[in-house]
Amino acid sequence: MARRMVGDDQDVFRVVVVRKARYWDYEQRRYVETDDTVTAHYGPYNTIGAARGQRTSLGFVDHYDHEMGKWVRVMKRGVVSCDIQKAHTTWEDVA
Repeated sequence: MARRMVGDDQDVFRVVVVRKARYWDYEQRRYVETDDTVTAHYGPYNTIGAARGQRTSLGFVDHYDHEMGKWVRVMKRGVVSCDIQKAHTTWEDVA
């Protein structure tokens, strides 16, 4: 699958998600979180809007809080941080 990339001298964005590392415990039959973290990079995306959309779906969940009477956005279970990084493209000839 080909990905549409940007031209020379433009910005590209990626999403960086840091999660708690976990492993499958066969005796307890569930995942167990550790103190270590795992970093994953998603992208590149041509627009900041596309990166924000991915950040929302990868790192956050919305739920209705009945005590507060409104929708609240919280980080998904196991997600430590979810950020967007920007880079600037420079193309050059390869021998």
